[in-house]
Amino acid sequence: MPFRLPALLLGPALLALPAALPAQSVWLSPDPPPAIRIVRETARFGTSAAHLNNERNWVTTLRTKKVPYSYVGTVAASGAPQFWFIGGAADFRGLESLDASYQQDTSLAKRLDTLMAREAAFVVDVQTILASYQPALSYRPAFIQPETRHFWVSTFTVRPGQDAAFLTVLKAYVAGYAAAGSETSWVTYQLVAGGPSPTFLLIVPMSSYAELDSDLAEGQTVGARIPDPAAIAAQFTASTVVVETQILTISPQISYVPEDFAAQDETFWRAR
Repeated sequence: MPFRLPALLLGPALLALPAALPAQSVWLSPDPPPAIRIVRETARFGTSAAHLNNERNWVTTLRTKKVPYSYVGTVAASGAPQFWFIGGAADFRGLESLDASYQQDTSLAKRLDTLMAREAAFVVDVQTILASYQPALSYRPAFIQPETRHFWVSTFTVRPGQDAAFLTVLKAYVAGYAAAGSETSWVTYQLVAGGPSPTFLLIVPMSSYAELDSDLAEGQTVGARIPDPAAIAAQFTASTVVVETQILTISPQISYVPEDFAAQDETFWRAR
């Protein structure tokens, strides 16, 4: 769920909307937001249905109060039984400003406190992540569009002191995909807080699993466009400690998005 500290209403997965921005989310544009915040919940086995229902009640509460931020809720289609709630903002200051503004809504706080207390029965672990967008490490960047249904997320934990080597590897792949004329899009974020550092998240938005097939099929073509691929592969191995890859599937029932965004594909985003 998007709040972790009800007393202060510090929402880890909020989309902060500075006063100058319109209601349309800055991260649903589909330009990648400069700052993102992710709440990653690991569910207790056998509680997924009850957990989803509680999250739906969360969304209903926010919609009733017309809370002016948004986030996308996802369910892991691979790996551990996790739920990721992802929101973006123009900057981290914007996230802080919005968090502070909800301290004044005692009615909202009380209702969310009740929902959060129920989470203890469904969730065994929660991790909040702050990360910043890295445009030079992204390719044909787009974060989310109305037709997006999944995220293919690769998390790279980099060996301390090997940042430069790892960045060289990612830049080589950006150049290789560009030279191959690939239509795959991805965005890269660097972790700011919430886990081992340095860590990078490479996120591929997908409309269907067919895009997995397409990217895997063109792997050799892209590799052939990378100068000295053996050296790049060795550099990657030497600079990374852990690589974790997951598929996340968007759940519209546990997503809280603006009306104008949902209206572009109401069949999906307003599904109940």
